[in-house]
Amino acid sequence: MLKPIFTRQNLMYMIIGIVCLGIIAIIFYFIFRPDQSKSDTLSSIDKGLAPIKIIQRKDDKDQEVNFTKIGAEIVANAINSDKPLIEEIQNNTKNIGISRIELPPLPSENINLIAVENLNQNSIDNYLTNLYNIFRDNSIQPNINQLSEDALSGKTQEIQSLLNKNKDLYYSLFIVGVPLDAISLHKAYIRIAQVQNSFLLGLLEASSDPLKLDINTKLTISLLQNLDIPIKQELQILRQKYNLIYTK
Repeated sequence: MLKPIFTRQNLMYMIIGIVCLGIIAIIFYFIFRPDQSKSDTLSSIDKGLAPIKIIQRKDDKDQEVNFTKIGAEIVANAINSDKPLIEEIQNNTKNIGISRIELPPLPSENINLIAVENLNQNSIDNYLTNLYNIFRDNSIQPNINQLSEDALSGKTQEIQSLLNKNKDLYYSLFIVGVPLDAISLHKAYIRIAQVQNSFLLGLLEASSDPLKLDINTKLTISLLQNLDIPIKQELQILRQKYNLIYTK
């Protein structure tokens, strides 16, 4: 006797997968579309450690999205609808109402820019060496699967340790002297620390919104991959301009 392909458990996994994919598609639209607004005046370095927020406009109010709650509502509405289940889930996912993605402010005014009169032929080389040392001493290489499992079970010691180390990385990027020609590169490295910080903060809150954990992981990987592109481009520009041999 053949077993049915769509068991209750398999169907639920498929439904959750569809919800996640739909939500991620909407998030990426807001992340990577051209920014139509100018950043507000930046003040404190600490503000740059704010988490990435996904904002939903609901009942004329902006609120941060709880993906687990929304996912449950989407599934419940789809089950109670007369329309085909998968089609209704896809339609409801498109109508979540995400209004914007809030990245943490990049406090560029606090970058330690080297004054023009203090620059010399070794400034770029020294900067890249200092940058390498900062990442060597403070770089984090988390086991995402293990951390996710720990987060859902309430084990946060390793997560907190990585969060503290990443903060050291972030703060160090505002101490090192930065030549003007390297400012774009430096901002990209600051973004790396900010994205990693947001990911780790999300792990600490995983128990209150488990579905967001998967979305947070995919979003983090995508953002870091996209940051890798301008970093390689800026390093190539510096290599050619200053005849340097340097790899990320």
